[in-house]
Amino acid sequence: MKIGVMSQWNVPSAMAMHAEPIVRSWLERGHEVKVFANREWDELPPLIPDEPYVVRCYRLNQCPRDKQGWFFNPEPFLEDKLDVFVVENLERMPLTELLGIWPKIKKRSKTVLIIHEPFPPPYPEFYEFNWDAIVCFDQRYKDRFLKNFYPEKLIHIIPYPCYILQHGDKKKAREELNLPQDEVIVFTYGLGVQRKLHLLPALEHLSKRYPLTFCVLTDMPQGYKPFEAAKERYPFIELRKERVPIKLLATYLYAADAFFVHRENEPQAVRLSSMIYTVLGAGCPTLAYNTNFVEDVGDVIIRYSSLDDFQAKLEDIFEGKEYVREILEKADKFAEEHSGEKLGIKYLELFRSLLLSEVKLHARSV
Repeated sequence: MKIGVMSQWNVPSAMAMHAEPIVRSWLERGHEVKVFANREWDELPPLIPDEPYVVRCYRLNQCPRDKQGWFFNPEPFLEDKLDVFVVENLERMPLTELLGIWPKIKKRSKTVLIIHEPFPPPYPEFYEFNWDAIVCFDQRYKDRFLKNFYPEKLIHIIPYPCYILQHGDKKKAREELNLPQDEVIVFTYGLGVQRKLHLLPALEHLSKRYPLTFCVLTDMPQGYKPFEAAKERYPFIELRKERVPIKLLATYLYAADAFFVHRENEPQAVRLSSMIYTVLGAGCPTLAYNTNFVEDVGDVIIRYSSLDDFQAKLEDIFEGKEYVREILEKADKFAEEHSGEKLGIKYLELFRSLLLSEVKLHARSV
């Protein structure tokens, strides 16, 4: 099967973290894949060098068309006859330009939209595309808004994939990262690390009982100054300013005793934490603030509801409580069930059903 995927790629984003394990599972099964990726506005290079099947041929739909550097090259989209053309997170794509070549794409390929949008996008162009199938990650997307815009028969549910699927050696990982062997390590990373500053008093309290390092990993400058300033009061902070390819992220998780995510509730939106799906299979206990960002993952994470609860749950992790071990076992099972390999098969089954329906339609018209 020849499959095209329009998505971010080799960058730390929810779109890329979804596309990469799925696409690589298709490649391992012998399918031909072409990834139509964007060029990032900040001109940062990919986390790893792009593979031969990746072509960067547009900018994302987040800046005015008259901004210097804007471009959309339609030629790569029309070079090959693809069996299936997949678009991730359509509202972020150059909608007007993609609509301009959409009739040619539709004539050559079955089309599938993967919904990342947490609520109906405000762009009229978003609703002008006609799709052969629409995929969302769970029932909430369908119930909250998709069924109001699309026939239910077009909507399919395939969960978000887990990315890191194996455990590592803690001692070796700490040696590699130059982190202390004799302290508990609490780890967080990403774009919004400054959202976790209010949890520092809990970590400070714990540091009086447990030798502790709070490792913060980010390449976003807006996170540097708050943590650099906070380190004067909280010397256990270890701020690492670097980009995070998936192998490096896995090493940090292997080194850590606990990983946590903190996102405030957004009841008006359908949310999930791509970060949790990315890390869940690494064998590191995951804590998360109990909001609608984690209502889809059940009992495979440790939830906290307040500063005191955060502190208590971390202490349970440090003490190796039985329920923590049970949650880790459930997390490993969840990650295996949501692997790129298994979910990639579900997508292939959907694609085959779309192509088979076209064959049957042609047969009836003969």
